[in-house]
Amino acid sequence: MKGEETMPGGIKKSTKRLTICAVITTLGVIVLSLGSILEVLDLSAAALAGILVAIVVIEVGGIWPWLVWAATGLLSLLLPLKTAAIFYLIFAGYYPILKEKIEMLGSRLLQWVIKLLMMNTALTLVILVTKYILVLPDETLDWTWLIYPLANTAFVLFDIALTRLITVYLFKWRKKLGIKGLK
Repeated sequence: MKGEETMPGGIKKSTKRLTICAVITTLGVIVLSLGSILEVLDLSAAALAGILVAIVVIEVGGIWPWLVWAATGLLSLLLPLKTAAIFYLIFAGYYPILKEKIEMLGSRLLQWVIKLLMMNTALTLVILVTKYILVLPDETLDWTWLIYPLANTAFVLFDIALTRLITVYLFKWRKKLGIKGLK
C-alpha cells in the first residue's frame, strides 16, 4: 500500500499484523484442541485461548482481534469435542476484546454489572446449546442451579487474573517479544 509505514528491517506493519494474528490464531486452535483431547481442560483451554486474543487487542487493535476470535472459533469447531470451541465462541474468545471497552466506563460498579450480565447471558446460551444442540443427557444438566454461582465466582477470578496477566504482559513480556507499535 502506498504510504504504509515500514518497520525496522523493511517489514510493513500490515504484514507484521497479519503474521501476529495468524500465529495467535494457530496457538488458539492448538490450545482449544488440547481442551478437545483432554475434556477436563475444555473451559481452561477456552479461557487460555481467550487470553491470547488479549495480546491482539493490545498489540494490533482494530478489527484484528475480532478476526482472530472468529477464525480461531470456526477452525476449532472442526475438532471432535466441541465444548471448548463453543465456550470460546460464546464467551471466552471475545471477552478480552470487550473487557477493554467496558473498563473505559467510569463506574467500577457499572463495569462489574455489565461484565456479570455478559457472562451470565453467555453461560445461559452455553447451557442451552449443550442441552438442545449437543443433546447432553438431562442428568448432566440437573446441577444447572449450582453452575451459576460457581461460574460467577470463577469468572470474577478469571477477570482479575486476566487483568494481572495483561499488566505483566505490558510491563515484562512485551519488551521480550518485541512486537509493540502495530496499532
